[in-house]
Amino acid sequence: MNKRDCILTEATRLFGRLGYLGFTLKQLAQACDMTAPALYYFYSSKADLFKDCLLSEFAARQRVLEACAERASTLPEFAETLVETAFEVCGVNDFCTGEAMEELVHLPEEMQQELRQAWREQLITPVVNFLTRIGYPAQGRIALDLLATFIINIATFAASREGEFDRTALAALSAAAAQGIDSTITAPAP
Repeated sequence: MNKRDCILTEATRLFGRLGYLGFTLKQLAQACDMTAPALYYFYSSKADLFKDCLLSEFAARQRVLEACAERASTLPEFAETLVETAFEVCGVNDFCTGEAMEELVHLPEEMQQELRQAWREQLITPVVNFLTRIGYPAQGRIALDLLATFIINIATFAASREGEFDRTALAALSAAAAQGIDSTITAPAP
């Protein structure tokens, strides 16, 4: 692993444990066994580092979502596969993308917009594409987006608390929520 990857891995772990405000570049430099000036060679600010951590996590989760979507043919199957995979992939560090997205308020507005767009493209869109592919009868794009967000959040939440949740029950919960979303949300009239 090169130095930049090592920094990113350790920063992701520390951001996950300490949050954006609790994290310092000095802590990261110590954890990476390097000086602060050497760290600044790779990252000029905490905000830039946080952005790269999020984008890296989005990319990893996108690969998981797309692989699960390829293997599944029904929503319950997709949800169960995603939960199982999330335990393996998303549970390897303390970084929770949902919690990290709440910390965007500490970043410059332009960076916030960029990260929200990446969240949508890399995480929401693959799930919406799967739901569309299987002909899921959602009442419009809002319902699909809400369902996609819920599925991603429940899988990530379950992964962060491995051993506390039954995967099959979580998959059933996702499927039940999908039916609930369909019955309560309708598309706006044209």
